[in-house]
Amino acid sequence: MEASILFSHHASGVFSLFLLTFVLSGFLIFKKNRTLPTYYLIVMYLGYGTMFFGYFLSYSIFSPLAAYHRYLTVSVIFGIVGFIGFCYHFPKNIYPKESKIIIPLSLVIALAAWVHFVIKTAGMEKIYLFSAHHYSFDFGKEASFAILLCFIISTVILIRKIIYFSRYTGIFQQWDTSANSLALPVRILVKTLVFLPLNIMRIILPSRKEGIALRAFLVTVILNILNAYNNVLNKSGVLSYDTYAITYFILSVITIFFIQSAYLNHSPEPTSFMGKILSSAVVTVVLALGAISYITLFSTDRSIEKEDLVEMNSVKTEIRNGDTNFPPNVRYVLSRPVGPGIFDHKYEILFSKDGLNQTILKEGEKYYKNQQLKEAVEKNKKLHKGKSESELETITLKEMKETDLPLGSRLYRVAGDFYIHYDFVIGPTRYEVGFAYAEFRQVIHDVARWLILIIFGTTIFILIAFPILLRVSLIHPLNNLLSGVEKVNHGDLNVNVRIKTMDEIGFLSLSFNSMVDSIRVAREQLQEHADHLEEKVEERTKEVQEKMEEVQRLKIQQDGDYFLTSLLAKPLFYNANKSSKVNTNFLIRQKKYFEFRNKQGELGGDICLTGNLRLGTPDNYKKYTMAMNGDAMGKSMQGAGGSLVMGVVMNSIMARSAANKRVLTKTPEEWLTETYMEIHSVFKSFDGTMVISATVALIDDETGEMFYWNAEHPFSVLYRDGKASFLEDTLELRKLGLDSEFEFKVKKFQLHPGDLIILASDGRDDLLLSVHNEKRIINEDENVFLDVVERSHGDIKSIEKNIRSIGEVIDDLSILRIGFQEVNTPAIDQRDDRNDFADKVVLQSLYKEGKELYRNGEAQKAISILLDAYATDNNNQKLNKLLGLISFKEKDYPLAVKVLSKYLSQDPDTAELWYYLSIAEKRIGNLAQSLEAAMMVNQMQPMNVQNLVHLSDLNRLLGNKEEAIGFTKSAEEIDPDNKNIRKLKKLLEMES
Repeated sequence: MEASILFSHHASGVFSLFLLTFVLSGFLIFKKNRTLPTYYLIVMYLGYGTMFFGYFLSYSIFSPLAAYHRYLTVSVIFGIVGFIGFCYHFPKNIYPKESKIIIPLSLVIALAAWVHFVIKTAGMEKIYLFSAHHYSFDFGKEASFAILLCFIISTVILIRKIIYFSRYTGIFQQWDTSANSLALPVRILVKTLVFLPLNIMRIILPSRKEGIALRAFLVTVILNILNAYNNVLNKSGVLSYDTYAITYFILSVITIFFIQSAYLNHSPEPTSFMGKILSSAVVTVVLALGAISYITLFSTDRSIEKEDLVEMNSVKTEIRNGDTNFPPNVRYVLSRPVGPGIFDHKYEILFSKDGLNQTILKEGEKYYKNQQLKEAVEKNKKLHKGKSESELETITLKEMKETDLPLGSRLYRVAGDFYIHYDFVIGPTRYEVGFAYAEFRQVIHDVARWLILIIFGTTIFILIAFPILLRVSLIHPLNNLLSGVEKVNHGDLNVNVRIKTMDEIGFLSLSFNSMVDSIRVAREQLQEHADHLEEKVEERTKEVQEKMEEVQRLKIQQDGDYFLTSLLAKPLFYNANKSSKVNTNFLIRQKKYFEFRNKQGELGGDICLTGNLRLGTPDNYKKYTMAMNGDAMGKSMQGAGGSLVMGVVMNSIMARSAANKRVLTKTPEEWLTETYMEIHSVFKSFDGTMVISATVALIDDETGEMFYWNAEHPFSVLYRDGKASFLEDTLELRKLGLDSEFEFKVKKFQLHPGDLIILASDGRDDLLLSVHNEKRIINEDENVFLDVVERSHGDIKSIEKNIRSIGEVIDDLSILRIGFQEVNTPAIDQRDDRNDFADKVVLQSLYKEGKELYRNGEAQKAISILLDAYATDNNNQKLNKLLGLISFKEKDYPLAVKVLSKYLSQDPDTAELWYYLSIAEKRIGNLAQSLEAAMMVNQMQPMNVQNLVHLSDLNRLLGNKEEAIGFTKSAEEIDPDNKNIRKLKKLLEMES
């Protein structure tokens, strides 16, 4: 048979694949800045391209010479070796030593497999596979095994690298991690059970970009394995060759697409936008055209088959009519008795255009039988395992004798030439109508060549036309934009990108131009600011200094106002009770602390006042103890103003009522009513801008009968027999200065000996419990105070301590304690309460609160709290140390000097505090005192470089040049690289 070019059904599909790999390998070959993984990928593409070209030759050349296409198709093993190298080196080689062994070893295996295949097939018989429409060799298991081995190697590499790069943190990883804390046997069991699902999840969900890219390449290996599996199904007869070929084409295109996409999207080397578009376009078009070509060619095949069946039916009709006027395309007509069996029948030649005879028929049938026998034996090896070759051949021959060929279906015969035939039955005779196989191939060829030309032309058009079209509409505008970006990166802000069309690129260019203009204007403004920076800094500094001086003046003025107000208030808050039967004492903790001319004070709206009255007639009167606790509305000055007014009015009333042992001919109810009316009228005159809540009580010194009213003040507390309870349960009167919807009335309550009455402002309840998510949590439970009273057993200082232990007090706090005929009555402190505020501070509570405030960054509040404690007991060393350090760190140097001096007078052996004292003295200008403190540090720590530098600078400032130089030399000997020493030396040199 002469060699001829006849494209078969599958020629266009493999030509598409060859063209695709050729284009993609060319894309990589001409790529700039190629890395080692790129070279391995080129080798892979060339290997696959060689294989596809070999298949294209086999489907195009209708000659036994086409069997040698297998030499090219087996070359794919070299491409797989290239893929192994790519798997090792992409994105980076984490197994360098292993790769130096495996890659050369894989190459040796590939070369050995290819050489072995060539040697074995050099003189082997060439067979024609009608199902595939091409010539081939009946050999290749060893090469297939080598290819499979290389795929397994690449799969193992990819799986290991995906696991290495994976950052899976799901449930299996958590179980694996938690197993580390278990006992060894249990740990081994858990890790063994978790190992497989854990690594499967790492492969499925790699998370990191390297793992995702490698997973895409693993998918391509799986697709290749699917192709191999489809080949097995085809060889076993489950899948027709046409279905296998179409599936092979689709999977191959998808494989190449996956490889190219994963490489372009995750390659560490730079890629071009044009390359990505072209490669994606070629893959898409080739897939589409390949699918169209398969559909077209198989449609043509079905049309040919239908025409042949029509002519077969014509022959059938002619035979029934006893005629031999057969259609022109019929090459021969044979007949034989009806019966099973594929071969070895006695045929009668009824008609032949090609001069068939019995000898030609037998020789052709023998050739075809041997070919079919080999294929059938291979299939039976899987069905009849353990059988010998002769047994398998016997079984296969028996099956061939028992098989009845289908009627009306395309069958093939070799009789000198290749033929297609269709069979039909008339009575006891089976007829065979033959057509020329070459004519069938010629029809397919005529269609396929145009499809191949279309695929080739379309690909060339894409490669030529797309760059031209894209260069004008996309690449040039992008390059112009990139050029502008590069110029801006190099500092050129006079860039203006030309905009040809207002598409997406045009919009980007317009936005870029606007951005550059904004940057240029901003830079010019910045440069202008920089040119005049020194002047502006001086101007701003002067303004800031003036504002600071003004603020300082106002602060001093404000502190002066605070101080004067506090001086006015102190005489009014007086525990004037002298009763021996009713004991009273109180404490006031105003929230606002201040310092004026080294004097500390407090300011707020809380007020406490006590005194004694005589009510009745001069001959028959009763002694009463008056107690008042109030809380004026507002903070700082506003509250202080209200408490001042209340203090003045109440002291005036008490002066009128009790001066010179006066006896008022009034009942307690009348006195309390008149007092309420007078105070209310005074506050009412302020039109609501100044109001006060208060509780005023009168207690009969002998009987304990208590008369009182509560003007919207926190409920009064009775402490009796260890239990605390509220005297009131509802609001009965509005604040003084506000209209009240309630009718005024004086309330009564009978006290028993030993009873305590606790009056307190709302500071007892306003406690900051905690701060959660920047939200302050404030106490809202008024019953907390009852628990505090019970735990404190009515002791006023314990009450304050326990309140502060619950939370931070965020309002003014005043507590007034009234005890009736107490057993072991505590002596009334006769000292002037105006000068004894600090004596009532609970040192430990204030120390704890101050320390906590400083930790939370509220240093000024901490200093205020600690100053209260210091005023109470300035001999508490623990307190003095904390207050001294905080005031030093907050740059309150006068206070630091005062407190640290006090501390060091009792504990002079702390070098660190002497150093802080020296620095503080220096900052306020007391250089001599600073030098004395620094010398104390030097005596205790002569190697302290920091102090030596400080001593040198002090002596320099005091004019002691020799001493300054001496301390500088001592410091330099210890730390010659100290920057401060070098600066000090320069200053000394400049001044000498």
